[in-house]
Amino acid sequence: MKRRGKQAALSKLEGLTAAELKEEWSRRFAAPIPKISSALLQLGLGYKLQEQNQGGLSREARSLLKQHTQADAAQASLPIPRKLTSGTRLVRDWHGTGHTVTVLEKGFEYDGKTWRSLSAIAKAITGTHWNGPRFFGLTKQHI
Repeated sequence: MKRRGKQAALSKLEGLTAAELKEEWSRRFAAPIPKISSALLQLGLGYKLQEQNQGGLSREARSLLKQHTQADAAQASLPIPRKLTSGTRLVRDWHGTGHTVTVLEKGFEYDGKTWRSLSAIAKAITGTHWNGPRFFGLTKQHI
């Protein structure tokens, strides 16, 4: 009987308006309502209901997530090269197609041609103006 009540509550979420979802969020989480779409509020509430019905993540799952979080944090703290050196390859996927740029002493090589800037290459790939270093995931500390 208890399970059926939870299933009904879960099904009820689909028919709630945005205002009703926000009210339900406040009641169940006792926290400020995040500025997200109604669909995401619905998913969050659905997860909360399932968690209450079936229990939350197991201790093993929480431990595994914690390990991955710590590994990601450790990897993020690795030193980043201060300058692009000749021979460095930059790889970017754009709409399912991989693009590789090789850093040269003067300029860049892409698609068999030498280019003066990453921005010109980004424009050739996308058809619109881009900040080249940003397009290839670089920040000021990379170049």
